This record gives sequence, structure tokens and C-alpha cells, in this order.
Amino acid sequence: MAAKYLTPQQGLGFLGLFILLSSAVLGKSQMCEVETGQTNIILDIEESRDSFIGQPTNPSELPIFGDPETEIALNLVFPKGQPIFQLNGKKLQLLQPLDRDEENLSHIVFQVSCTIRSTGKKRNIPIIVRVSDINDNAPRFMNTPYEVTVPESTPVGTTIFRNIQALDKDAGVNGLVEYFIANTSDPNNSSEDAYGTFAISFPHQGQVTVAKTLDYEKTKRYYLTIIASDRARNVADRLSSTTTLTVNIADSNDLDPTFIYSGCESLDGACINPEYTASVPAGSLLGVLTVLPERIQAVDLDTIGSPIRYSFASGMPGNYADYFQIDESTGVLKQTKAIDTSTAKKYDIIVKAEEVAPGPRRFTTAKLAIAVKPVDANPPVIAASAIEGYVEENSAVGTRVLDSSGNPISFSTTDADLSDTDAKPDYIYELTTPSFNVTSEGVLVVNEDNLDRDPPAPGRFKFQVVAREPRTNAASAPLSLTVHLRDVNDNAPKLAMVAPISITAGDQSESRLVTQVVATDNDEGPNAVVAYTIYHVSNNGIQKFAIDRETGEIRTQGRLLAGEQYSITVQATDIGGLSSQAIVEVSVTPGPNTKPPRFQKAIYEVQVSEGAEINSTVTVVHADDPENDAVVYSIISGNDLRQFAVGQESGVIVVIRKLDRESLTRYQLIVKAEDTGGLSSSATVNIKVTDINDKNPEFDASTLPYVFQVDEGKAQASVGVVHATDADEGINAEITYSIPADIPFSINATSGEIRTAKELDYETLNEYKFVVTAKDGAPDARLGTASVTVMVLDLPDEVPKFSDARIDVHIPENEENFLVATVQAFDPDSLPEITYVLRKGNGELFKVAPKSGEVRTVKGLDYEAQKQHELTIGTIENDGNGAGDTVQLVVDVEDRNDLPPRFITVPDPVTVNDDQSIGTIIATLPAIDGDGTSPGNVVRYEIVGRGKAPKYFQVDPDTGAVRIRDELHKEEDTEYQVDIRAYDLGEPQLSSVAPLRVDVHHLSSDGNNEVKMDNTLESGMIMSSESIGLAFSDDSYTTSVPESTEVNSTLKVMQIVNSKQAADGPPAFKCEFVNGNEEGLFGLSIVDHGCSLMLMQPLDYENKTSYTLQIRLGSHRYFVNPQKDTASVEIIVQDENDNAPEFEFNRLRGQRDTFYTVVTEDMDVDTTILQVRATDRDSGKFGVVRYALFDEDENRVNMPTSFFIMSEETGILRTSRHFKNENDFPMTILVEARDNDAQEQGSHRTRARIVINKLADINRMALSFANAAPSDLRSYYTEVEELLDKKTGLVSGIERMSSQKYLAHNGSVIENPSATDIWFYLIDPKTERLVSRIDNVVETTLLEPAKRSELNFALPLATADNISFPIERKEQVHKAKVDLAIDNEVFPFTLIAISLVILVLGTIGIIYICISWSKYKNFKERMRQYSSTNPTRYDPVIVNQQASSASETIANMKEYETQMLAMAVPPDVDDDLQLDFSAKNHAFSLDNVSYITHKENTNGGGQSSPSHSDATTATIATLRRHKNLNNANMNNNLAINNRQNTFNRTLEMNTRNNANPLGSPPPNGALSGTLTLGRIKHQNSNHYQNGVYNIDPTGPNNLIMAKNNAYSTMGRRGNTFGDVGLLNGNAELMNSTLGRNGQLNNRLYGGEVPITNPLFQRSSSDHNHLSSTNENVSFGKRDYGQIGFSYLNDLDRSEVETTTEL
Repeated sequence: MAAKYLTPQQGLGFLGLFILLSSAVLGKSQMCEVETGQTNIILDIEESRDSFIGQPTNPSELPIFGDPETEIALNLVFPKGQPIFQLNGKKLQLLQPLDRDEENLSHIVFQVSCTIRSTGKKRNIPIIVRVSDINDNAPRFMNTPYEVTVPESTPVGTTIFRNIQALDKDAGVNGLVEYFIANTSDPNNSSEDAYGTFAISFPHQGQVTVAKTLDYEKTKRYYLTIIASDRARNVADRLSSTTTLTVNIADSNDLDPTFIYSGCESLDGACINPEYTASVPAGSLLGVLTVLPERIQAVDLDTIGSPIRYSFASGMPGNYADYFQIDESTGVLKQTKAIDTSTAKKYDIIVKAEEVAPGPRRFTTAKLAIAVKPVDANPPVIAASAIEGYVEENSAVGTRVLDSSGNPISFSTTDADLSDTDAKPDYIYELTTPSFNVTSEGVLVVNEDNLDRDPPAPGRFKFQVVAREPRTNAASAPLSLTVHLRDVNDNAPKLAMVAPISITAGDQSESRLVTQVVATDNDEGPNAVVAYTIYHVSNNGIQKFAIDRETGEIRTQGRLLAGEQYSITVQATDIGGLSSQAIVEVSVTPGPNTKPPRFQKAIYEVQVSEGAEINSTVTVVHADDPENDAVVYSIISGNDLRQFAVGQESGVIVVIRKLDRESLTRYQLIVKAEDTGGLSSSATVNIKVTDINDKNPEFDASTLPYVFQVDEGKAQASVGVVHATDADEGINAEITYSIPADIPFSINATSGEIRTAKELDYETLNEYKFVVTAKDGAPDARLGTASVTVMVLDLPDEVPKFSDARIDVHIPENEENFLVATVQAFDPDSLPEITYVLRKGNGELFKVAPKSGEVRTVKGLDYEAQKQHELTIGTIENDGNGAGDTVQLVVDVEDRNDLPPRFITVPDPVTVNDDQSIGTIIATLPAIDGDGTSPGNVVRYEIVGRGKAPKYFQVDPDTGAVRIRDELHKEEDTEYQVDIRAYDLGEPQLSSVAPLRVDVHHLSSDGNNEVKMDNTLESGMIMSSESIGLAFSDDSYTTSVPESTEVNSTLKVMQIVNSKQAADGPPAFKCEFVNGNEEGLFGLSIVDHGCSLMLMQPLDYENKTSYTLQIRLGSHRYFVNPQKDTASVEIIVQDENDNAPEFEFNRLRGQRDTFYTVVTEDMDVDTTILQVRATDRDSGKFGVVRYALFDEDENRVNMPTSFFIMSEETGILRTSRHFKNENDFPMTILVEARDNDAQEQGSHRTRARIVINKLADINRMALSFANAAPSDLRSYYTEVEELLDKKTGLVSGIERMSSQKYLAHNGSVIENPSATDIWFYLIDPKTERLVSRIDNVVETTLLEPAKRSELNFALPLATADNISFPIERKEQVHKAKVDLAIDNEVFPFTLIAISLVILVLGTIGIIYICISWSKYKNFKERMRQYSSTNPTRYDPVIVNQQASSASETIANMKEYETQMLAMAVPPDVDDDLQLDFSAKNHAFSLDNVSYITHKENTNGGGQSSPSHSDATTATIATLRRHKNLNNANMNNNLAINNRQNTFNRTLEMNTRNNANPLGSPPPNGALSGTLTLGRIKHQNSNHYQNGVYNIDPTGPNNLIMAKNNAYSTMGRRGNTFGDVGLLNGNAELMNSTLGRNGQLNNRLYGGEVPITNPLFQRSSSDHNHLSSTNENVSFGKRDYGQIGFSYLNDLDRSEVETTTEL
């Protein structure tokens, strides 16, 4: 009832309240829902750049309903791992950087927990964050460095390297890699042109091809910088890396040989026009000729060094070959027959030197001139210009000997055999003395240095001279000569020694004789006259002695004092200035002493400066003694401070300590003079100390040097101030300044201020340098100087000006960058600053060089557009507009005929009826010329059509209207091609041609006589909308095609520009081959807008690597641009691995797939017996061939491959075992050649058989050559084998060549080194076995008398004459006849006595053997008792070093226990260690070796060997080294410990050969075989590098791979750790681990070392007993006294011979 009375306003209010409540309820129900309506949320985020974590997600907020601050609560849940994001409202923020590449992180999955705050409801929403990649990783090259070797003859376009590979960790296009070659030219690098020499045609493949011809002689190696760049979409973001590809160029045979000799003129190492000369005497046979300038020799300029073959190419006269021959190999020239001068006097021969090499043989030639000398019947006659000569002694070598008249002595030789016309030979003059010689001009000269005339030399030489002709060795009669040596002053006078002289003191009034000296001179005449002088007298006594120049008498002339001693140096000089000296010692003895010395002055007044130096002289006092006694001076008073000292003998007073005037200004010294007799007198010396000016004025060092600046144009301007100080006082410290007078500056003498004396001009001189002097005021003024630099500053007070106001120029149109004019402004300043600028004018057409003022066109001007241009040019420095501030440039453009006429429209084909009348206009082709002036724009027309078109059509020359010229029904042709040419009248004349096709409709051909024409105009012309002007898009194309490309594949599409798809029918153009497709390998087809080049026949890289095709474009409908209607296509064929290797067989051996070789019984291990060779026609890596051996019969007991090894790279087959006891021959093995460097994928394989026979004496035969030594036949192996094959029909082989040997009568073997035996054998190709020399085939083909007489094995240097067999030496049996007188009665008793003796000795031997056997049995029993004792238990060894917890350690714990044999190892390293394990060796028995395991022995005794039985002769305890000793997680000490005591070589045996008692036992359990303990020879078995060990998995340690080839080891290794000598930190050198491996170069797996001992391969289960530690190892001695062999305890067990017990 109440509702009835609700007003409308109240109803609306209730309705609004209802809606509000409903929306609130509904909003709360949507809380925590995903806004997209999905059950999960997907976001995107970029990976981090470096450590950046601020990148947003997309979308930026989580699309969840509700406000996270008031309505909902959000929390991130990461079920796995640490949180990666945190929430900020609804935004996700990273907690750590994301790296999509390193972590392989493409998306992150976690949950967001959403809780409605009002209700507490909670919901988990999955979130997937997709991580997008950014380009943050550069490509990384793999398998670097890259290197390849290619021959220089490699064709252009060949792919030389395919292995460039770089990987990019980024995803998508960021991870795609492209390759390029960088252009990094380096002038110091020989590979500077590598960029253009090689190319990468396909960037995405990275295959390097040859782009230019290679030349080994020019460049031997190239370094290519390869760039790998990713393909990020933004080019700026692309990352790249570089590497280097080294391309080594291999030499090819591309240079001719050249003759070589010293002095030849050469070019690039080759002699130019080489010439040789030789001579032969008439009627004589010389044999080998001497060739000048050197022997004939040629070399190959290529590094291949091919052998050279010499021959005569031609010669004059033509009979030269009858007399001369040249050795093909050595080039030795020989005379084969005597020549007479009547036959020829000279031979001119051309010598040819040719390379002996496969392919085209290169050669060169040289000239050889051989002169024929006449017969020598008369000896030569010698004559001399004089027989007596003179020469000065000591003359230089080559000095001419003169006669008495002063003329050189010369010789002349005549020969009666020579006529006037004959050439005179060069005679050799032989002398009987070596002191002289005759020059080539026949002049006698000195031949030895230092010829001496002086005694004891004789002074003259007598000798004989003989003239000899070198050609015939004929000599003249000897001619005697005498040469006198003239004296030269070369000897100094020699003074005799003089004994010491004593003389009494005396006055100078006396002149007394002291002594006389005498000198002798070996020279003669004036050179021996001697003059005497006194050179020097000691103690200043030069004035006291004099000498007579002629007699040498020495006399006194001065006063001599007692006690004086003088050394008089006397010099004797001859006339030439040579001299010698002698010393005369004179002692003065004392006389009577009566008077004291007297001073010259009683008082000395002297001054000394306070600055006097130590030891400087103050004054000299002097006293004279009347008796000339020596005077001694001393200071007796006034020298208390010890400032002065006096010379005892000289009287010189000197300063000995520094003086100080301020302390003491005067000194008074008393000096005493005393003679030798004790008499004395004194004198006073007054010394005054004075001040000195000892300090120079000095300028302030902090201001030096002085540099001042001053503006130009200012007089009396202040420049700067200089200042100096003087440390002296008073007038000595007063300073006056001065400067040079010739500079424009003045200085204040007192203050030192410098000013300008006049206005300076910067343009005249902008810098002044001078010296300022500071002088003090002392009379002896001291100076100080300093350098001053004054920089004059320029004032820019002038602006540039132009001298021209207007410049008019004329330039042609269409010239780009054309020099219009050069404007020039002048700046009066010395440093002009002028910058030209275009003030007014079209800047798009003109430009001005700012510095040079050149005005050029930016682009070609167009006369038709604008005929004149006005430009205003100024400078930036001068912005005025007055006169000279700018220059006006008026440019008049000259018209050129540069535009050809152009047709307004391009006509479509026209169809006309054949009844159209003559003169009917069928089309009009108007053309216009865009040139601006006549006659270049006057257009004329003419027909240049094809075929019959000019006969039936004509064109109006002025209008271009095409008319019918003749009746069209005369011809049955329905189509005409009319070419209309529009040309102008300019120079040069330009034209255009428009084609017009005219289709003629013959009415007579229509049955109803109805003409159907569409779109026909009144003029009869039909137009279409198709255009013309077809052309190739490029002039040349290049493409690379793999040779495996299938037929009908499209190789290249050449785009045709201006082509349109026809409305109906095919395109109206075609492409055709011009040349290059003569073989029909390629075809052409038409595609839309282009021509497609297709492959019609398969390609073969080995036949041809590239093709060049010429293609022409043609059209019957459209106009074809004649400039671009042809194009060339270069097709480069890429090599593929499509050829299998092919073995090379030197000759026919019965079967094309079989090689034959032999071994001998005594052949050493590692002997080369064969080399196989296979070639692959593919190039590069595809052509690299590797070899491997396989057994033909896999079921054979002794596999043939176990006897041989083959080099993988060279194909050389070597022996690996001895064949002494091996008789299972022939052996057959398979050799496999695999190309592509033996890669598993993509390689071809070819196999061939190798048959090996065992060669014995019964198979050997020798082909004898009596006239040739072995060295002459070394190179004819193949020829001999081919001859034997041909004669016998069998397969032959040569074993060796040796000197011929035969058996003498006395049984001795005699060797003939000049004869040769070629030892060979024969193999029957049917049975593949060696043929015995007694075989019927050998008898019938070689040994029968008739066949022996037919032996004609002729080689170039020898002929075979016999077949022989190995020499069988017979023992010589010497028979002697002895007369014995035998008594018939005694002889029987003698035999009985001998029998009794034999019986007694035999009985004693049997007893001894029995006793020894009993002792041996007892010994065996004791040894068994000894071995039955319990072995010592050792602590377990834990080897799990990587256990992370104690529980894991216990779970992975393994126990290893080992035992080793105790024995002494000798310290030798040269021979294999051979141990005797037989029963005779009481020191060691393998029966005593027991095994211990990780299990307890339940029987209480030692566990016996699993192979222990009565039949067992040897048991082995083996300790095998773990393969993974080099554990990266082991510390360094542990890694070393794991090796120092390792029994590192396993004692292995070959079960296959039944040589191992521990191998697979036969059914009855009996084991047989023997054991040899040797040592494995290897190189550096453990390589210790950088703290870890480098273990080679294929090295000698991995013995499992060795099949049955190895040395078993129980020797001592002498260098276990290389250079690491310290183990366990205790500096204990471990040199014995019971396995010595000291010998280098192990070829166990490389196939190069003989293998002598089989190996026993342990089962895989043995690896559970490997120990990686040796904490349980102990070293010591074992007491063997209990078993009765005490000498075992005396074994020397030094560290070199360690016995180890484990």
C-alpha cells in the first residue's frame, strides 16, 4: 500500500541506489580477475644490456582488476629458484640482469598471488614473461687460426677455403652471420693487395675464392682479415669480429731456367745474353774443356728446382757435333775428336738448358764460342829491354824495375809458329824468385813488400825468367836478370848504452868532459852521417851540459851542485830525420862546504786574494849556495794556522787552506834556507789577504728566459724589466745593464727597464732576439748575460680589397665543376686573412673556394633555362659595399648542341590496306629539339628503315609525315619496318630514331573482300600504348654455380629494363648467345621482364672452372637501345667432392688394383718397403687424401696388418715386426685412400691390394753391367723394371744396386766398383708369389744360352751383359798328407782306453746333474712355502675427490690394493730391459707372486693367482694407471702424488699370439707361453704444463688401442715428469716407478717405431681397481735370508735403482 504513494522522484532515487549497490557487488566479484579474461598473464621484456635492470615489461602493468593499494594485495610466487622480479604496484621490476643467450632463457614462469582485502579470498595467477633477444653478442670464429696453401696457378674464381665459421649466441637475425674481407692495406706488409686478390662471393657462406691471378715470385703469403658480422635489423647495432686467414702461395713451374756465372748482366736474377768461350789446340784431343768465365751451369728460377738437361741446339759450322758434346746432366763440355785448323778455326754453338719437369718444358739458350788454336812446333823466345835493373829498397808491390837509364824493364816474346795474321797468345812469365813478377803488359815489377838492401841482406837479386804459352805449355829458354836495390834511409842511428858517470861539484867557469857517445847507422853514404844533440836533461839541467854535434862529446857548462843527479837524453839523428836516443846518468859528488845559502831578498811583500785556490802559488823565495850545494826550504815561524806551505826544493810558497780575509788579513812567515852541510839563513815573507770580485751578476733564474710582447707601431713603449743581483759588496756589487746598440730598443742602465726606441713594424720583423748584459762596478768587472725575446704583435688594421670591379666571362653550358674565374683580393697585412664568399648569385649553380677564390659551377648550366648569371663576390673580413669591397662577376652561357631531337609520340604499329594510293599519309612523327639556338634546334627527317621499307615509304624532311611511295599490292609482304631518323643541323649532329611497323592488309586475301580494321583513323594509322627502349639492366653479370647443379636449373635472371608484359602473346623480345656457348652447356628462356639463363648439360669443375657468355637482346616490336643490347655473363664453377681418389700405378703389375713388394728375413723393424700414392682430381680440402690399412681376410690368425704400419699422410708402408719365423706368405692387405681429409661425412674411398712376399736367395737374380758404376745407374730403376717385365711377362722389382762382386779362385770375394749388379726378383701375377730362379719361366726367358745371348738391356750409359746369382762361398778344405806309423797291436788298446775315459766322465756328469736337480726341487719347495704367507694388508685408498658431502664420500668409497714385484733395475737407458724369468734365475720366480684384493682372505692364506696351475710358468701382477689422472679438480700436489709412485706402464701380453699365460686359456686349462718384460719407448709420457698434466688419450699409455704392437714394460722411467723435479714438496726425485720410459720418439701409434713385444689387453672390469693416490706406498728392502739367497739383500737399491713394494 505504501508503494502506491511513491512519488516519481522517490522512485528514481530508489532505482539509483539499487544500481549503485549492484555495481559495488559486481566490482568486488571481479577483483583479482585478469582483465583480458584469460587464465594467465603473458608479458614481454627485453634481456638486459650488461647489468641494466630498469627495462619495462609490455604491457607495463599486470592486467588484474583491483587497486593494489586499497582493494587487493599482490605477491609474487617463484616455485623454483630465487625471485627474479619484484612488484611495484602492478609493475614488475627486475632484481637481477637477464641474459637470454648465456642462460638459454627464452621465458620465465612464475605466479602472482592476489588476495581480496575485503573478503580475504586468494587466487594464484600464472605469469609467463617472454624474454626477447637484443643484439649484444658479436660472432665468434671457430677453429681458428685459419691457414691454407694454394698453388700460384690456381684459376681465378676457384674456392680455396671453405672452413670459415663463426657462431653468434644471439637469436633470430641477430644470430645470422655474414662474412666479408676487410680492406686493410699495410705498406709494410707484403700482403697489401690481399683485399683485391681474394673475395667472398657469398657473404652468408664465407667461402674464399681467388679474384686475381696469383704470383709466387711477387707475393708468397697473404694475410686476409675476415670480418664476421651479424645481421641485426638496425645496421648501427650490428656487431662484428675479425680473424686472419693466412694464404700460403705454393710455387708453380712458370719461370724459364737461366745460365749463371759471376759477372753476368742480370735482370730479375736471370743472366741476359750469356756467353761462354773455350779453346782447343789443333790436332790434339783434350777431353773435358775449360770454359770461361765459368763452367756451363743453369738453374731453375722457380723454387721447385727442376733438374736441368743440357744439349746443343745449333751451331756453325754444321759439323760441330762430330767434335764436341755436352753432358746432359752436368753441362760438362767435352772434345770427342781432334780438329785441324783447315777444318775450322772457330765454332759458334748455341747451348740449350731445358727443365726436366712434367708439363711444358721451359728452356733457355746461351752462346758458346770455341776457338781452334794452331799447332805449336817452335818454342817461344823471350827478350828483355835490359838484364840489369835498379829499384829502391822497401818499394811497394807493383813498383816497376828500371834500367840504368831510368826506363822500365820490359819483356817481349816471339813465336816462329805464329804468322803476322795470327792472334798473339797471352804468355805467362815464370820467375825463379818470388820477389819480382811480370805484369800482363810484360813489365818487371816488385812482387814482395819490404825488400831490404841493408846488411845482412845481399842487396841484389839474381834470377831467371821463362815465357810459357798456357795453351800448349811450351816454354822459352830462361833469361837471367840482376836487380840491384838502391839504398833508402830506412835505418835510424843506434846509440850504444853508456855506463852511469860521477862528476864532482864545480863552478860554471869550468868546462869539463863528461863522456862521449857513439852511434852507428846501417845505411850507406849520406844516409849514414849522424848528428848528436841533447834532447832533454832532468832536474832542469839543460843549460848545464853541451854536446858536440859531430863527435858526440858531452861537456859541462854550468854550475853543478853536490848531490844533483841528471839524466841526459842524447839523440842521434841522420840526414833523413831518423833518430834514436840513449840516456846518460850523471851524479854530482860533493865538494868542500864553507858558506851558507843567501836569499835574494831579506823581506818579501806579497798579496794574496782571499779566493785563492788550494795549492795556488803565493810567491817564490830563492837562496843560492856558494858551493852549489842543494838548498832545502822550510817555514819556521808565522804559520801556526797551517795556511801555507813551501816547496823544500823549489821555494814555492802555496796556499794549502782556504783564506778568510774577514778572519785574518795579514800573515808574516819566516822561511829558512839550509844546504846539505847544515849551514842556513832566513828571510821574512809578509802576506796581505785582499778581497776579490769573485761573483758574477746573476739574473733571476725563475724569470729566464725573458720573453716579452709589444704591439707594433708604438714608440717608447715599455717592453719589460730585467733584474740581476751580485753577491759581492761595495763597488763589486754595483750593476749596470746594457743591450746591443743596433736594435730598436733602449734599456735603463740602473733599473733594467726595456723600451722601444722607435715604432716597430710587424710586417718588417715580428721577432727580436738579443742579449742583455749585467756588469758589476769592479775594475775587472764581471758580467752576467740573459737572452731576451721580444714578440711584435700584429694589429689587423687592414681589410682585403679587390682590384677589379667587374669581370665578364663566357662559359659553355652543361659543364659541371667548370672553372668560371678566379677572383683575387689583397690584404696589406703581412698575414693576410682572406675568406671569399658569394654575396649575391645562385648558390645552387655556383660555388666559391673560400681560400683560393676559384669560382666553379656546381652543376652544368642550361643555356635554354638562363643565358646570363650575375654574381657578387666579397670577403668575410670586409663586409663593406664600397669600391673594392666586392667584385661583380657576369657569366654569359654559351649554347651547345647538346640535345638530340625527340619524337613527340612513339607510334604504334600502323595497319593499311594495300589499295591505299601513293602519297597517302599513314603516320606523322613530329620531333622537337630543345637546343636554344639555330642550327642546333632545326630538325630534319629521313628514312633509315630496313629491307624494302624505303622503296614503298618516304618521309617529309621538314614535317616528319610518312607517306606511301609505291603501290603496296606489288609485294606480298604484310609487314614493313620503317625507321624514321630525326636529326638536327648542329655540330656535332645529334639524332634519334623511331621505329614504325606498318602492317599491310592485302584485300585480295579476304574472301568477302571486307577490310576489318579496328581503331582505324582517317589517315590509316593505328596507335598503341606500349613503350620502347629495351636494354639489359647491367653490362656484365657474375654468378657462382656448384658443379653438382642439376640440369634445367636456373642460373641467372637478367632483367630487361623498359620491358612490359604484352597484352596477348609472349613478350616481344628475345635473348640469344653471341659466343661462349659453343658446347651447348647453357640455354636461354624468356621470363617476365627478363631473360633466364639455364643449365642444359652437367658441369665439371675439373674440366673447366669458369665460362664467359656473350648474350644479345633483340626485339621485332620494340626499340632496343644499341648501347646496352649486349651483356656478358661470367659463370664460376664451384668445386664439389665428386671425384674419388685414384691410385697411381707406376707401371703395369699384372693387376691395376694391386701393389707388389717384398720383405726379407733379417729386415729391421721400421724399414720402408713401399709407398703408395693416390690422387684426387678435386681441389682444396676435397683433394686431401689419407691412407689406412685393412685386412683382406679377417679370419686369419696372424693379421697381416699387425706386421706393418702405414703413414696416414704419405702412404709410406713400414715394417712393425720381424719376419724371421714367419713363413705364411704372401700376405695380402688392403690400403684405403679416403679424400676430404678423411672426414667421415662426404668423403670417397678407394681401395687397392698390397701383396707382400718374403724374399730369399733362391729368388734373387742380378743383372750385370760391366761398363757402368752404381752411381751412373741410380736413376734408371723404372726403365730396368719395365724391360724385365716386357722380357719375362712377369712383375719385376729391384731390390738394390751394388758394385759387382765375384768369387776368386782362392774363395775370397772381390769387388769391382766400376761395374754394377742390379739385384731383382720376379713375381708371378697369377699366383702372386715370388718366382724361383730355377723356375721354368726364368729358365726359358732369361737363363737359356740362347736367351742370354739376346740380352739387350741397354741404358743410356751402359748395356747389360749377364745375369748372375748370389755368391755362395765354399769353405776351403785343406787336406794334408801325414805319414803315420801305426802299430796294429797297440791301436786296439788305444781305442779301449779312450772309451773308458769317456765312460768315467759321463758317469760324473750324470751324478752332477742329479744333485743339481735335487737342489732345484728343494729350492722350488722353499719358494712355495715363502709365497704362501699372508700378504700385508694396506689401508684402503679413497679416490672420489669430488664428493660434496660425507655421506656421498662413504657411498662412493672404493678400495684398491696393489702389489709389485721386488727386484733391482739396472740404471741403463739405452737397451731394452730383459729379465730372465726362467727356472735358472734363483733371484726371481713368478711363481712366488700372489694377488691381493680388496676382500678379506677367508682361507687365511694369500689368494693365489687366478691363472695359477702346474702348467703355468709365469704369473703377472699388473697395476694399470687410471686414464683420468689429469683431474681438473685435484690440487697440484695431489696431481703430482698421483704420478710419482705410479706403476705407469702395464705389463701386456697378446692373447691372440698365445704369448700370455693370463690370456684366454685353452679348454684343458693348461697355459703356455713365455713372458718378456721390456720397456715402452715413448716421449714425455706425462707432460706437466701449467700445473696440470696433459695426458694424450692416443699416446703410449692408452695401450688398448695398440692391438698387439707395443713394448711390454717393467723398466724404469727416467723422466716421469719432464722438467718438474720436485714431488710432494720434499724435493725427492722419483726416477724409478718400475718402468723406465726414457727413449724419445715413440711411434707406437704414429706408425714409425718398430714393435717387438705383444701386449695383453685387460678387460674393462680391471678399471675398478685403479688408484689415484699412493699414500700406502713404501720403499725399502725385503729380507730374503729366510729363503737361502742372501745375496738378494745385498742388491744396491739407490734411488736410481729403486725397488718399490706396494
